[in-house]
Amino acid sequence: MADAGMPDAGMIDDSGRARLLAGGIALLVGAAIVVQLLLNLDRAAADGVPAWQVPFRLYGYFTIWANTLVALVTGHFALRGDGESLLARSGTRAATVVYIIVVGVIYNTLLVQYNPQTGLRLAIDTIFHTIIPTAYPLWWLMYVRRGRLGWGHVVPVIGLPLAYCAVAMVRGLLTGKYAYFFIDIGKYGLAQVLFNIAALALLYVGLMAALIGLDRWLARQTAPATTG
Repeated sequence: MADAGMPDAGMIDDSGRARLLAGGIALLVGAAIVVQLLLNLDRAAADGVPAWQVPFRLYGYFTIWANTLVALVTGHFALRGDGESLLARSGTRAATVVYIIVVGVIYNTLLVQYNPQTGLRLAIDTIFHTIIPTAYPLWWLMYVRRGRLGWGHVVPVIGLPLAYCAVAMVRGLLTGKYAYFFIDIGKYGLAQVLFNIAALALLYVGLMAALIGLDRWLARQTAPATTG
């Protein structure tokens, strides 16, 4: 996600605390993904499913896409601080806030009742859908310098969700199994699914616009006063 029309890639408070917290988030997400993969491998072995299919099935969920992006963004900052790479851009960091918030909200309001978990699986589920959707936006709010986002960042936010939906629908058509009910073409038909995706895209756009508005408002609040 490029920083359209922006003079730089965005700046973050490069304090030790910011990098330490970013590293903690990255490690937590990475560990959760590894544990989830191991649990799924164990279940696949019991069900006679080839092991090579397990990572592909795991990444059939946007939850994993979004959490992986959080790990990449925070891990990059923890190791390298600010820079000019894609993961360091203010637009990427802000879009990641939107993605992980949507993951948490949609799961906890619409999907959690269809996915009962206990024990270690419940702990991992909580990390993906509650802890990280809270921790990463708070980290962004506390440590990202304000005023680095522009309205040119609004439209690019839908790129990753639309790419996911395309992959998920192709996978669903080939296997007959859809990761989320609202993209189930077999159940709802193509027209309804496309409508659902369009509504979801509008949600991402609206949240990104709200985040940019918040960023600009906070920048005005923290700007040094000028004297005439």
